[in-house]
Amino acid sequence: MVRYIIADDAPFIHEIIKNVMPEGMFEHVGSAYNGLEAIDLVKRTLPDVVFLDFVMPAKSGVEAITEMKQIWPDLKIIGVSTVDNTGIIQMAMRNGMNTFLEKPFTKDTLFEALATVGYVVNSHQKMKESV
Repeated sequence: MVRYIIADDAPFIHEIIKNVMPEGMFEHVGSAYNGLEAIDLVKRTLPDVVFLDFVMPAKSGVEAITEMKQIWPDLKIIGVSTVDNTGIIQMAMRNGMNTFLEKPFTKDTLFEALATVGYVVNSHQKMKESV
């Protein structure tokens, strides 16, 4: 099972991602609402994937990437943001982000991002029920 965390200061993003992830294939192991919480959560859970917002309080996602990769080099980081600044995205990639998912996103674009980091999801797999 693929273990993942969500780090975003918008609670509704956590719910959207959790509700789209296929049952039995992915396990949500934690949520963080700022960059410092995200780093701590990576230390404690050593997930396979983190969905990471760029703009959060305490420490930005872009800043948190480097520390997360130092803690867990195999971590796959999917940047999730409304930021469409090429310079910021390139900086995040240099820091260790694997791929970028622009908000708003669809189930298909989320699955494409997962495929980019090595986790292929069939879009017809059973989804979790809405909360």
